Amino acid sequence: MGRNVDLELDGLEILYSKYEVLSVVASLARAIAGYYDKIHTVNVVPVMTGGMQFSASLLSELEKLRPGKWLVSPIFASAYLSDEVLTEPTIEFPKTFDERVDFEAPTVVVDDLLDTGTTMMKLMKAIQLKGLQRVDLAVLIDRQRDRPKEIIPRFCGFQLKSDRWLVGFGMDSEQRYRGLEAIYVQV
Repeated sequence: MGRNVDLELDGLEILYSKYEVLSVVASLARAIAGYYDKIHTVNVVPVMTGGMQFSASLLSELEKLRPGKWLVSPIFASAYLSDEVLTEPTIEFPKTFDERVDFEAPTVVVDDLLDTGTTMMKLMKAIQLKGLQRVDLAVLIDRQRDRPKEIIPRFCGFQLKSDRWLVGFGMDSEQRYRGLEAIYVQV
């Protein structure tokens, strides 16, 4: 069987290879499982759509470590109209959200990229208003920026100082490239 390699694509440069990403995801899963080791149930709230690939990989790793512990209830959040065009963040909770979480359990919000923190701050407040009080954040990439002090990920895969636009592993450019297994920057 041939070795899987990262794709070389015109206009894109690999920032983190598939193997680097998967290694970081496994490491994050170990950190999360260890942190919540003594707790029976943990709510996992994936942020769609960008966080779907990261969340799916992370949940697979979490289930390998502690099967049956994780209650999953995704939400939708967005602040981009298109590449690099920000708008007022929107947060959407599915109708079944309240039935799918344990209000006594801690919650981990899972997202692909923490950037300015504007959307995440609104999302964390909305989750707490629903009654989930112990809420932590897990991100694949923490873009190093000035942001509100309240928004610090407890679990972080990569720290990035660059402002370049990212695609792959859930992140997109005009709704394209989300399914790439590596993370790329536009050149």
